[in-house]
Parts: sequence; structure tokens; C-alpha cells
Amino acid sequence: MIRTLYKTLFLLVLSLALSACRADDTRAVTMVGYNYTDRPIGTFSVNGAGGSNVFAKEESGGGKMSCCVDVTVGKMVRIDWVYHRTEKQELAGFKIEDHSTVAVVPPPQTPESDYLEVHFFPNNHVELRLVKFPGRARWDEIPNHGALND
Repeated sequence: MIRTLYKTLFLLVLSLALSACRADDTRAVTMVGYNYTDRPIGTFSVNGAGGSNVFAKEESGGGKMSCCVDVTVGKMVRIDWVYHRTEKQELAGFKIEDHSTVAVVPPPQTPESDYLEVHFFPNNHVELRLVKFPGRARWDEIPNHGALND
């Protein structure tokens, strides 16, 4: 009797583990960019799906929403972006710069999460959040936040 119970439990756990491995959480999401740098982002993309421009130094985020890109939770995506320049930066000799990186799509905030926040931090650091609805920018996490807003 106990042996049968252990066998049943083992098969149940094995079945759950195998189904979890096969259950890809792929969803079509709307992207929104947040730019914490002093450079405007002319365009960005996630796995080739184009995002909008993202203004520099915008407390609310600074980007429009762009639809749609398919992402899978736990899988890598490629993020490409182009730093443009303000008139002052152009006069100072700044060049337009192409950048790219990869990041893992994080677990969703809720099961209904269908917005992908793309956060562009200084030093070409990019973080993703999968949320139910886009929130406010994360300025409180930026060192020298006051210096960026001068």
C-alpha cells in the first residue's frame, strides 16, 4: 500500500515537472521604453520588433507604446537601440550610436501581464519587466538622479 502511494506520488511529481518544462509561457506584448540616460533614444527593438523613440530625462518614461512582439518567459531576447543626440550634444561632437544587448524575459508580475517595460539605464544597462500595465519610471533607482535632471 505505501509502496503504491510512493509510486503514485513519484509519477505525479515527475508528470508535473515534465509538463512545466514543456509549458512555454509565450505571449504577444506591447512594449514601452523608459530612458534614464541623458541621450535620446531614436528607436529601439526587441527581437527585431520595433519600438518607438524614447526621450531623455523624462520622469514618466518618455516613450510611446509599440505593439507587438512575442516573448517567452525565461528566454533571452535581443534588444537593439540607437542613441541620438540633442542639439547641444551634437554641437559637443556626440555621435549617433548603435547598441545591443541580450536579456532574459522575467516572470510576469501577474498572469495577465501583457506589457513589456524596457528600461534603459546609464552604461548601456537594460532591464525588462513584464507587467499588467506600464508603471512610472524607476528614477529612485538611478544614482545621481539629480545630476541627470539638471
